[in-house]
Amino acid sequence: MQPDQMPDSYRGGRLLYQWRWVQIQPAVLDPETGGELEPAVFGARCPEPPLDVFDAAPEEIEAVLAGNAEVRALAAAALPPAKPIIVTEFDAEGNVIATREVIPEPPAAPVVPLADLKAAAVDLINRRVGDLRGLHITVTVGQSATYLEKQEEAERHAAGDSGPFPYLEAEAAATDTSLDDIAALVRATAAAWTATNADLEGRRRGALVAVEAAETAVQVYQACAHLRA
Repeated sequence: MQPDQMPDSYRGGRLLYQWRWVQIQPAVLDPETGGELEPAVFGARCPEPPLDVFDAAPEEIEAVLAGNAEVRALAAAALPPAKPIIVTEFDAEGNVIATREVIPEPPAAPVVPLADLKAAAVDLINRRVGDLRGLHITVTVGQSATYLEKQEEAERHAAGDSGPFPYLEAEAAATDTSLDDIAALVRATAAAWTATNADLEGRRRGALVAVEAAETAVQVYQACAHLRA
């Protein structure tokens, strides 16, 4: 495998490959003398599961990316020497004026421009926070407005307002629960959600600020660690 075929990440940057330099084929030995007839064959493989940047510590992310770079260097060193190519030069009339041999450059490691990597990280972080919010609330068209309406009714109920409370009354009737209990449940749920969402929003902003300040690809990936569980 060549270095340009060994990217660091996939799924938008969330999962990091963990490249390793491993033995693919053992050496062929002489059955009589035990001498090596053919050397062992080594190559780049990913025997371990990928690292999720949202579950990993910053130092784990740094170690994986450094290890990947080392394996790519080994893969480049193991490539057979490039065959020279003949470059022919012509004058304005199309006559050959010179020929020379050029050794092609070996394939380089895949490099994503830092600006592109940052843009992908911003999208990845925002989608991750959306997924985490979805663990606590129903994320669908109109539902957020419904939550706010119910919360507003519950607050008015707690303040002694006589109503009407269409959302609370409908839920109380549908669940065979008293209006007082429904209002109390809505207020408690809203308070718990506010704390959860505030924590998520704080960590989202921390991650985005870290992405903006990042000066290296490693730092961009490490920014995602703000959203560790």
